[in-house]
Amino acid sequence: MSELKELSWEVQETVQPLPFEVLQRRGVRRRRRRQALTGAGVVVAVTLAVLAAVLPLGTVTGTEKPPAAGVSIPVDQAAEKLIHNQKSGFAGIAYASPTRWAATWMLAQPGYTWNYAAVLSRDGVRTTAPVSKTGYAVVADGDDVLALSTPTSMKGSDPTWAQALMVALTDKGRVEKKLHWAPPTNEFGDGDVLLGDGPLRALNPETGTLREVKIPGVDNIYKPQRDSTGRWWMVGARNSGVGNIYWTDDHGKTWGHSVISPGRVHGQLGVSPDGKTLVVIVGSKPEMSRLDEEVPLRLSTDRGHHWTTVATRNSTYLSSPVAFDNGTGLALYQKGPDRELLRPGAGTPFTPPTDLGGMTAVGDFVYGMQYNGNQVITSTDHGKTWKYFAPR
Repeated sequence: MSELKELSWEVQETVQPLPFEVLQRRGVRRRRRRQALTGAGVVVAVTLAVLAAVLPLGTVTGTEKPPAAGVSIPVDQAAEKLIHNQKSGFAGIAYASPTRWAATWMLAQPGYTWNYAAVLSRDGVRTTAPVSKTGYAVVADGDDVLALSTPTSMKGSDPTWAQALMVALTDKGRVEKKLHWAPPTNEFGDGDVLLGDGPLRALNPETGTLREVKIPGVDNIYKPQRDSTGRWWMVGARNSGVGNIYWTDDHGKTWGHSVISPGRVHGQLGVSPDGKTLVVIVGSKPEMSRLDEEVPLRLSTDRGHHWTTVATRNSTYLSSPVAFDNGTGLALYQKGPDRELLRPGAGTPFTPPTDLGGMTAVGDFVYGMQYNGNQVITSTDHGKTWKYFAPR
């Protein structure tokens, strides 16, 4: 793999937001909004620590399709009140499939403080996570979605471990568990979910164990992605910002890596479900102003062995690479009135929605948060058409 790219930060589950992430946003307003929201999606303390519990699915207030079981999922009235408050702000979204998602909401409190809650929906059945003072990260775990209240650091002595929480909605029902610290490791389990955007962390959803995973020469990880072969892909970087593509096929026993682009920092990566198609936004040169530098958008259809430059755009406003199994992908470019949905491998760009704030893909399903709004914007035809949805 030659010439890939570097580390960024984004998605609601950060322990240490990286300084260069702010520089990659599409403009001052977007950057300020994202900074506020990312702070909402990470180091999380929950006021009530609860023991693990698995409850069968039942009739739930707000459920669109009642489950078969006769026992209802308890409704957290405080969380429901926050989520449906007209003054609440949409803070994050993660999909496991088009009908399985988790979202976080935040509401301002007196004294410039915030309360947060999360809603999880599985095929029309929904539940909530308790109100938190510091936020939730939402992530996909295969076909399921999780809302995580993580500790403020990965130190075992951190007192916020007593409040760390996981809420999931699975085929077994609503699952609520305390998270538990474990010593750092160089490897992780096959059933673990990897969390990046800072130190790489591995969560075991069955046991609730959360631990840091060490990769030699890497300080921070951006957006871990697992393909259908079991390979985990991610962008890894030192604190200096210089980064590479990293991957492992054996749960961290060994790592491969490729230089994103010599002499450059930062960068973003999209990986198709089968792992063959990669879309990369190359990082900036350290001495260049990211407001002015043009960087290439590149495509590989053979797992990174060969690359084609498909476009060149201003680095500050180029974001959100995603990749599909058919050898194509998408990337978002929005600089003032210049708006393009670039289509590596697919031809002429589309015009994206004016309020599309970013993109993530689950298979062929593409979604992103509404910019300056409280909805999700979704596409099922690789960006040709879009729909709006309020994930409450």
